[in-house]
Amino acid sequence: MDLIRKSNLLVCLSLVCLSTCFLACTSGKKTYVIGVSQCSEDSWRMKLNDELRDATYLHDNVELHVVSADDNDKHQIRQINAFMKEDVDLLIVSPNQMNTVTPAIDRAYDSGIPVVLFDRKTDSGKYTAFVGADNEKIGRTIGEYIATRLGGKGTVVEIRGLEGSSPAIERHKGFVSAIRKYPGIRLLASESGTWLQQSGDSVAAKMFARGIVPDYVFGQNDRMAHGAWLAARRCGLEGRIRFVGIDALPGEGGGIELVRDGVLDASYIYPTRGDIVMQQALSILEGRPYERDLYMKAALVTKDNAETMLMQAEEMSHISDQLEKLHRRVDFFFTQYSHQKVYFLLCAIILLLVIVAFAAFNRMVMVRRRMERETAEAKMAFFTDMSHDLRTPLTLIADPVERILDDENLTGRQRHMLGIVRRNAALLLKLVGEILDLRKIQGGKMDLTVTEFNLADAVRLWVDDFKPLAASYEVTIVQKADGDLTVKADYYKVERICYNLISNSLKYNRKGGTVTVEAVRRGGSVEITVADTGVGIPKDVVSRVFDKFYRVRGGGSGTGVGLAVVKAFAELHGGRVSVKSVEGEGSEFKVELPQKVENAILSTPDTLSKHPEGREPDMQKQRKAWIEDVDDDIDGNRQGMSSSLTSGGLGYVAEPDGTSASRPLALVVDDNADVREYVAHLLGGEYDVRQAADGKEGLGMALKTVPDLIVCDVKMPVMDGLEMCRRVKAETATSHVPVILLTSNAQENQRAEGYDSGADAYITKPFSSKVLLSRVRNLLENRKRLKYVYASGADDEARDEADPDSRFMADFGRVVRERMSDSSLSVETISSVLGLSRVQMYRKVKQLTGQSPVEIIRVTRLKKAERLLKTTQMTVSEISYDVGFSSPSYFSKCFKDYFGVQPGEMRETY
Repeated sequence: MDLIRKSNLLVCLSLVCLSTCFLACTSGKKTYVIGVSQCSEDSWRMKLNDELRDATYLHDNVELHVVSADDNDKHQIRQINAFMKEDVDLLIVSPNQMNTVTPAIDRAYDSGIPVVLFDRKTDSGKYTAFVGADNEKIGRTIGEYIATRLGGKGTVVEIRGLEGSSPAIERHKGFVSAIRKYPGIRLLASESGTWLQQSGDSVAAKMFARGIVPDYVFGQNDRMAHGAWLAARRCGLEGRIRFVGIDALPGEGGGIELVRDGVLDASYIYPTRGDIVMQQALSILEGRPYERDLYMKAALVTKDNAETMLMQAEEMSHISDQLEKLHRRVDFFFTQYSHQKVYFLLCAIILLLVIVAFAAFNRMVMVRRRMERETAEAKMAFFTDMSHDLRTPLTLIADPVERILDDENLTGRQRHMLGIVRRNAALLLKLVGEILDLRKIQGGKMDLTVTEFNLADAVRLWVDDFKPLAASYEVTIVQKADGDLTVKADYYKVERICYNLISNSLKYNRKGGTVTVEAVRRGGSVEITVADTGVGIPKDVVSRVFDKFYRVRGGGSGTGVGLAVVKAFAELHGGRVSVKSVEGEGSEFKVELPQKVENAILSTPDTLSKHPEGREPDMQKQRKAWIEDVDDDIDGNRQGMSSSLTSGGLGYVAEPDGTSASRPLALVVDDNADVREYVAHLLGGEYDVRQAADGKEGLGMALKTVPDLIVCDVKMPVMDGLEMCRRVKAETATSHVPVILLTSNAQENQRAEGYDSGADAYITKPFSSKVLLSRVRNLLENRKRLKYVYASGADDEARDEADPDSRFMADFGRVVRERMSDSSLSVETISSVLGLSRVQMYRKVKQLTGQSPVEIIRVTRLKKAERLLKTTQMTVSEISYDVGFSSPSYFSKCFKDYFGVQPGEMRETY
């Protein structure tokens, strides 16, 4: 916890330093936020926006937000309101219309936000400054130009801009005032457009359609003038009418190009000058003097100066592009410089963090290793103390059992139960011995009793010990060893190494598999290799199989001590052990030992000379117990070893699945063969018993046979007991079957988990056989009491929908009622509709009601017939066919057997 607190403090200090660095990199100048609301988005305004952005290059403390209203008053009002909420420092607005947008601009001005109007004005005086051209003067200039070109005589048409916009009003006013001086000039029409080319086209086309064909068309901007020219060309008036516009933008499709190409007779430069607008805004923000109404100069463009104007515009555009590129490069260099400063600081901080983290991690690893070492030592000390304490009671159990087994008066059942006790006592003694050996090695107190022997002969002898066991499980065991492999080593410990490896290979092999044991010389060493074709070891845990007390998940029974002993004994000889494994294909364990153990005293124990096989009497007993233990483990780890225990020769009536009709069927599921067989023997006196070695096999057997009861272990390979219980309760065929969980997990949360999975009872190990049998009888008696409920209401539609068994019986009754009139209705038909096999259907209905499905169908038909006799005028024959009987005579017989009277007699009674 101290390390964590120190690390958190360091991170906080680093963040403070980083924040300080960022603040230091920030300029001390105030940043101004300027909002720009354009009334529309066209080439003239796009040019103005570009100029505004270019102007910010010289002012790095300006943040520009540009939006367009797209000729929509409501949209522009919302934009101005949004800028007010953002609390911008200054607002630049080009009003779409004078009257409608004015209130929003006035509110912004009244709130203290400086307002700069450009291009267009409002009908209010509430603005800080105005920047634009003198539109009235422009209108007069165009009027003078047209009058001069017409020689004071002719006709003119005007296409105005958006109705209510200040440029449209002012240009019209100036234009009319100019032509009014020339009595010979007549204004045939003056109609509004929308500043767009389409509006100029539309307005002109309508005029031409009415027969208005003027000498000149004045469009208040170049786009509307161009649209009018297009309309004239469509109407065949090209060449007869001349067109004049305003804006004179450079570039492709701009007004200057239209004048040069003869589309327009003239245009008037309407300056954008975004730089002047930005300069005016900054003068206001920074408190410098400024001119409230700033009118920009303009000029007329005709055919004579259009080419020159275009050349100048192209040159200006080129210079602007160069400036843009230069600015981008400068920005790039400044950004790079800023980033490099930040990166440098970050690298310094990260380096510091890495150094501290490495130191903390290194210390944490050391602490963890020390804790693991201390935990392992504490665990080993605990097991050692327990092992010492267990040896005496185990000895007092094992020897009396051996003596009792010598009694010839034992029954077969008693001998079998005592055999289980003997095998498990021997298993515990072997485990105790291995734990004590590990403790000795760990404490440096294990000595080597070195003898000289032929390893090839010893390997053949050890393999021969396992051949009968391997043959019984249909596993081939092969031995390969050189003829002369003389070694100087501890015979007993090398034997323990081989026994452990061979037994493991047999435990986790398959039927028809192979175990190969090979001993060869490699230079000054010998190698013992044990390979199998079994299930293999998962890749992610293969490196941990030699750890003390480590068990592969789903690997069946075992303590996790055997392979740890193999590694310890190999290293005690100065050798090493390794493993290669492919999951699903098999494993190969290789032990490399020196041919001669150095720094060891060579001894020649009398035991080796007295016993041809080189084994002490105690070793012979251990060998026998070891082989029995391996036999038991293989039986526990293999699948498909189920057997049915029945009381022979009693002649029970067979049910559809071949089980006894008079005895309940119990399924025992446990991966430990002794426990499984012990429980089966306990139940065998009153029940037919089936066995399964794991949850997956048990679930398959439960679905196939539908037992009356399941006794299941919790911890099992492949599928554990909790998952099996959940699946049993989820299946329609087996949801009613009581499940008893047997487990060594005795904690409350573990018991709760068992009941949550659907278990009907939870019994902890070691358990009392009396308690188990009593609980089994109690569950089956409770199930019998429910039979009356289900049987008496088999044809009743009212069921508890929350209970799966009630739902099942309701569905069963519904199918019977719906198909009652069909005389061919059978159990197979109903089971098909309900999604069960005939056996599952038969056993479930029998267990729930105590009656067979055929009996329930017949009783349901007879009860329906009784109601029809009492409530209708149908004849007996009609009723018999209506309820599904194939003949009236058989119906009458069944009716008499069930109700005690003939159908006709019952009708006469009512």
